[in-house]
Amino acid sequence: MGNSVLEKVFSVKNDDRKTHKVVTVLGAKIKFKKDGIKSLKQKIEDYKIMHDSSLYVGIPKDITLQLMFNSGCNSKCKFCYVHNVNNKNTYLMPKEWVYKTFKSIYPYTQHLVPTYGEITFGAEGYNYLNWITQNYPHINIFMESNGIAFTDRWAKMAAKNLFNVNFSVNAVDEESYKKTVWEKDGIFTLIMNNIKHYLDVLKENGTSMFKPSISCVLNSSNYHNTAKFIKMAAQLGIQKVIIFFDAKENSVERLSVKDKEGFYNALITLIELTKLLEKKMILGFKLFIPICNIEEYENKVKNTSIEELKEKYSDIWKLAKDFDYYENYKQKVEKYKEYNKKPLTYYEEKTGVTYHQEELKGKIICTNPWKHIRLRTSGLLDFCSWRGYKSNIYIQDFIENGLLNVEKLFNDKFYRRLRKDFAKGCYTNCLKNCPGSRFFTKQEFEVKYKAERC
Repeated sequence: MGNSVLEKVFSVKNDDRKTHKVVTVLGAKIKFKKDGIKSLKQKIEDYKIMHDSSLYVGIPKDITLQLMFNSGCNSKCKFCYVHNVNNKNTYLMPKEWVYKTFKSIYPYTQHLVPTYGEITFGAEGYNYLNWITQNYPHINIFMESNGIAFTDRWAKMAAKNLFNVNFSVNAVDEESYKKTVWEKDGIFTLIMNNIKHYLDVLKENGTSMFKPSISCVLNSSNYHNTAKFIKMAAQLGIQKVIIFFDAKENSVERLSVKDKEGFYNALITLIELTKLLEKKMILGFKLFIPICNIEEYENKVKNTSIEELKEKYSDIWKLAKDFDYYENYKQKVEKYKEYNKKPLTYYEEKTGVTYHQEELKGKIICTNPWKHIRLRTSGLLDFCSWRGYKSNIYIQDFIENGLLNVEKLFNDKFYRRLRKDFAKGCYTNCLKNCPGSRFFTKQEFEVKYKAERC
């Protein structure tokens, strides 16, 4: 049958003005606007996604609820994008939501992560977390604080309820704090006194295995303090250090750095100390790093012996040589059980709970679209803390009769489409260098990230 005969049966062509598509079906001609065709295709695709039973998850039983609780802060960090610092009620998440609307999701929430602004800024942050501990004691709370207002009442609540706390310290002394973070006098000393007090409270409470982690944003002002920062952690008995590279100075999207020499030296230091302190301390720095070729840097350290590193970092090794991170983790597991909380897996302990990966059909994929909610005070939501808000989905669309319809939310086409794409290893709009966006086998993942899944 010739093409001319086929075209009389079925064909799709532009019209003379190229503004419409002309569809011929069994001799009948139907004219559509071009965007109408696109809309039709989208509707068909949406229909398929919404009726694909493999994309249905019901209500997940281990939700991570990341609430951007407020955007107020009591610090003026030079590397921060958020500067609403003087109004304690600025952009506070509506009380109606956190105390009433979310009652439908809390029973399924395993991890609560209040972030964005400073949670200790203003009374409501304390009131909310205290309310959660009393009404939903099964929830593991992960909070990050600059430490400025982490007073005795915060220390006691965190120690009593097994909070996982990270202090964003970013400096090793007053001078470096002023240079990197904020020029106000006495802030670094205040922070360190609050951290030391918290360590004392943990000891008194019998929960020293829940020592906090500390973090540092590295840039050209403090690259030279990388080893000193890790030494400071070891001096405090802290076994987990999180390192970020300044996204304001560098470009995560273009994977480029401003101070190449300083960045290089800091990264080599981190890789060397990771090798030296394996099983002693956890140094987390592979997320939000402004390069994707970290393997090249790791290869530069590969042939360096442990003895060489012990000599190079003798002061740190002396402090940390008797640390045992896995033993500390096992003690935490027993304490979780004692408090009737679900223990973290060792993988979660090492990588954090805003970063989810699981095995699907022999491949390790990011599973944030299966279990994670990231929510802004405006109601704008997404599924990951490591990417900008790419969606135009609001929590208000899923509130019915004053309660969040959790099943409707997780089975909306937004989440379904993400699950379909992620299952194929397609991570549109994700960070190029995020380990979660790489399609590993289980064996490759465990070798590369040493993340035992026990």
